Amino acid sequence: MKLTKTGLQLYSTFGVTTECEHGQRFTSGLIYTRFDMEHSKKILELKKRLVGIKPLEDEPEFFNSEETLVRFLKSREWNVNDTEKMLKESIEYRRRIRPSYLDCKWCHDRPGCHSMRQVGFDEAGRPVIYSNFAQANLRHNTSEDTICHCTYLIENAKRTMPPGVSTWVFVIDCTGMTIQACNPKLGYGVTQVMANHYPERLGLVICVNHNPVFQGIWKAMKVFIHPNTSSKVKLVKSKSKVKQTFLEVFPSELTEWILEEMRQNKIKPLPSTQREFWNKPTESGRHDPRGCSSYIEKYIDRSEKENAAFEILHKGHPNIMDSIKGKVVSVKKSSELEKKSSPCHHVDSCNSDSDEEFEQIEMLDIPDEFKVPDDAVKFT
Repeated sequence: MKLTKTGLQLYSTFGVTTECEHGQRFTSGLIYTRFDMEHSKKILELKKRLVGIKPLEDEPEFFNSEETLVRFLKSREWNVNDTEKMLKESIEYRRRIRPSYLDCKWCHDRPGCHSMRQVGFDEAGRPVIYSNFAQANLRHNTSEDTICHCTYLIENAKRTMPPGVSTWVFVIDCTGMTIQACNPKLGYGVTQVMANHYPERLGLVICVNHNPVFQGIWKAMKVFIHPNTSSKVKLVKSKSKVKQTFLEVFPSELTEWILEEMRQNKIKPLPSTQREFWNKPTESGRHDPRGCSSYIEKYIDRSEKENAAFEILHKGHPNIMDSIKGKVVSVKKSSELEKKSSPCHHVDSCNSDSDEEFEQIEMLDIPDEFKVPDDAVKFT
């Protein structure tokens, strides 16, 4: 950021699919933004209003960072009063929760409880987080465990972001999805935390292997989400479009990894190597479910000495970290897990080769326990 005669200039990175606005230019997959004098004054005004607030112990520069100030201002359409209230609440949230040190106890207690994990980077250097419902060991998620796991992931993903990158990408593989694991109430709870405390962080969400039931759930959720956020969710229906979509955003290495991961996660019964996705393949050259090779080489497969020094900077999925330390061996087979879990409403994924979109999606008859609360407010 620098102050010139024409105003304060700040260069921020946004999703490669975001349309350019006034004053923005597209360069090498990144969108750089220059703010005019009016916006510059609001940034400085917001910074003045935060003077006197006790710095966060874990991240003393959090609310002094121009990148943070701009993200929060953009999320409140540059209204300084609204942004001040939001940012102060987020500061106290981070002071209380200490998300930089958060860990997912559910994964440690029940290996594979959550399958969501960072697996690489897109062409713009944004962290890519992949999730597959068939791999998850927990069939009935709650907002508490899901928020904790997501927070752990994105806090660690932040540590892998190169300079100029401020957003991340999610790939949601709906194979094996159940209403208990994916429903409007759960989605609302997670989105509430992300919107309030991680504004302008979402770059793109790509949903694959979904069917009209998932789309019905998305329709029920969408009415509560700001249009700017919902526009970043891309539902890819047909096989022919999946690879094309991936190649538009991801390098070929990551594209091939995700396609192979998706293929193996469709096998029934799920292979043990996929069920225990946190373990390093026993044979050289085999598909590594932990992530693409460049990510694994840089952040996961290090010597014990390197891990001890590097762990404070980035941690992979909790069970990947446990596996490195020799704490996780195996889990029960899916059939055994299903016998002990409550009945689930399974959602079959779409295997169509058609490029046609669903013309109309009817609202689902969702059980009350999975509905968004009646008093829920829309995110702004």
